[in-house]
Amino acid sequence: MTDRISTGGDIDAYCTKCKLKLEHFVLAIVDGAVVKVKCKTCGSIHKFKGTPAARPKAPRKPSTSAKSFVSTQAQWETAVDTAHGPDLPYDMESSFRAGDLIVHNFFGKGVVLKTYVGKCSVLFRDKERLLATSNT
Repeated sequence: MTDRISTGGDIDAYCTKCKLKLEHFVLAIVDGAVVKVKCKTCGSIHKFKGTPAARPKAPRKPSTSAKSFVSTQAQWETAVDTAHGPDLPYDMESSFRAGDLIVHNFFGKGVVLKTYVGKCSVLFRDKERLLATSNT
């Protein structure tokens, strides 16, 4: 014997409020298809959804982090070789110029690429960072 769904009957449906597949009351049927249900748990009334729609997954792009790290490291090595002057300890109250070699307590050795008012862009081994300075 087959179960026949009728108005007022019970049906398992995906609740859009609870975000779970739960038991619902059937409120409306159109052309033999359930169209509106009421959740027995939260009481929300919504369109019938048998299960949450499975979204097609977008193909993943190949990771560029390894490539960018290698290119950043090669760029850093070149910048360190072409940098001028002695290694300057990084201090927020110091001023730096493009091409200066600085040593940061946490990030290590870096090369100043650009200077701005109150900050400078420094290329470290792993990536470029913006540091606070007293540049004017």
